[in-house]
Amino acid sequence: MGACLADVVIAFFNDTWWYVKGEAHIDDVLAGSESAELAISLVTCGKWGEVMELWETPAVGQMPWAINPKIIARLKTRAQTTVA
Repeated sequence: MGACLADVVIAFFNDTWWYVKGEAHIDDVLAGSESAELAISLVTCGKWGEVMELWETPAVGQMPWAINPKIIARLKTRAQTTVA
């Protein structure tokens, strides 16, 4: 899957966007100050298990961060964002 090559992966499932890879970049992504070269992949998942497979740092009893759809709308306008 091409999403694995991205620095940041955000998965969509059950009407929610989940930040699953690239924890080192989360503050910049949330603030809108990520570098133009940062590769971000937005991936649609059909099952929760697919989200969990993509999650870079899973922890028992925890979930990935849910991301505001307005941030996703901004990310979709970036040249280095791919939508799968």
